[in-house]
Amino acid sequence: MEELKSSPRVRGIFVTGTTASGLSPSSDIDLVVILDENKEKIRSVYTTVEGHFSDIFFFDVDFLKQLQDKGNILANDFDGMFVEWLAKGKIEHDPEGFLLALKDKISENSFVQNITESEKKSLWAKINYNFIANKRYYDSSNELYRKALELRLLHSVIELFIAYFSFRSIPWRGEKEAVEYLEQNDQEFLLVFNNYSKSNTIEDKMKHYEELFARSFFGDHQKWPDDFVIAISKENQYNQELKNFWDKLLGHRTN
Repeated sequence: MEELKSSPRVRGIFVTGTTASGLSPSSDIDLVVILDENKEKIRSVYTTVEGHFSDIFFFDVDFLKQLQDKGNILANDFDGMFVEWLAKGKIEHDPEGFLLALKDKISENSFVQNITESEKKSLWAKINYNFIANKRYYDSSNELYRKALELRLLHSVIELFIAYFSFRSIPWRGEKEAVEYLEQNDQEFLLVFNNYSKSNTIEDKMKHYEELFARSFFGDHQKWPDDFVIAISKENQYNQELKNFWDKLLGHRTN
């Protein structure tokens, strides 16, 4: 910390997570460094400090100034994460007061964190697509498909967690906070996941995965109907206009 403070390039430092609240043997060190100008385009450094895995993130003064001027920010990109890190963090070096001014704005609830509809639609398309593929693998009599399904479920289940939070406009802040939220607000979802984790057969895993899939939906984001037609853009986004384009290619009338 003292070595960083002595650098003329460093204009601010704060710690966050358990680094700010109290380290335990299993804690990592979360350190945020503000540079004068991030001309090197460095994002992070992974290293060890005093036996702890350390995750060091870099921003610059221009980023702070732009963030100070914003009212609405994206919850799941670096704007949203930075605001939450600073809100829970402890400022260690702030000679020009940039970090303190931003933290005061956060404490006044001056930021509105948004999860965009495009992000929700992307996850909606992903988990529905994976569910259909996983069912197809499960129903196959080919043993290779069953073995591949074991791998597919590893990423499919965590995507259900992320979709669960996104559909409800809750920022994703990692697995620990997800578990804490579910313990307080949706123990049934967490129970189904625990049953999935304890499953020893592909039959049981698939059963609990299907229940997690059904429980992840919320509001307008639901399971695809049997007659689904879902068009995805080159940017990997759901696009209703492309569905209309598909219909025109088939000679169908569109509204």
